Amino acid sequence: MEQQIVDAGAEIIWVLEANALFQPGTAQACRDFMDAQGSQLGWCVGDGETMPTAGTFDNSPFSQMRGFDIIVPRESMVIEFSTSHGTPGGNDNISGSDLLAQIEMIAETL
Repeated sequence: MEQQIVDAGAEIIWVLEANALFQPGTAQACRDFMDAQGSQLGWCVGDGETMPTAGTFDNSPFSQMRGFDIIVPRESMVIEFSTSHGTPGGNDNISGSDLLAQIEMIAETL
């Protein structure tokens, strides 16, 4: 699904908020995890290394102890779509193909 997302004109940015030991995420730990998952594409960010304040993603309204996807066209830098993942109630948990459909729909309007 990664290649299809990139082919649709999007970039993938993986953010590791914390590792399995609940230590702040680093870009290297993110890349190590994504490599272990078989990820071939995307950029990695460690939330423990965000500047000027570590924890920027974890403290955002998108996160709240869960994963999230946001679509931000470069042309506008406006968040056009967001969705959340995880086990707490209230998460959307959309599939990769549903996310791709959102990307394609937004790309058609640009």
